[in-house]
Amino acid sequence: MAAALALVLALAGTSMEPAAAQQAQGNTDDRVEVNAFTPTTVREILAPFGNAVAIADRKTPEGRPFVEASFGQLRVNMFFTACPPNQPDQCQGLYMLAFWPKPAERNPQNLAQAAGDFNRLYEFSKAGVSVAGEPFVARYLISDFGVKRGTLRREVTNFVVLAQRFNQEVVSPPAQ
Repeated sequence: MAAALALVLALAGTSMEPAAAQQAQGNTDDRVEVNAFTPTTVREILAPFGNAVAIADRKTPEGRPFVEASFGQLRVNMFFTACPPNQPDQCQGLYMLAFWPKPAERNPQNLAQAAGDFNRLYEFSKAGVSVAGEPFVARYLISDFGVKRGTLRREVTNFVVLAQRFNQEVVSPPAQ
């Protein structure tokens, strides 16, 4: 997991000098405009992560496609939203969701309170506990009027780092 996270950070240019220097020079793929979210555009966004991510196409019970991206043990489901009627290739929203099995050793009320505290610290995301008791963290991205692939990669990287932090601070915090 640590190696996958280090690679994600390197690709984001937030760690490791050579990666930051490469970002400063600019990667032409990072400047490509994404005007809608589809399984194909999400795969293109994730491609530079290489072996650090496993990508699988999935479908909801209703038959709507989504992409599952696994960064080591962390699974991030990416759902396509804000799609015009009968135009599934023109979705303007991407909902990223990471969730964990219900931790047997955690009191549900303490878990919900910890998720609420996490929300106050990281207001640009949404953390909570599902009705089934599964902790989750989510983030919503939009492509209205286009957004660069490089920006979206950084958004994914930031979400992976945030999800790891949520796991460490909320789902499986160190014993006190």
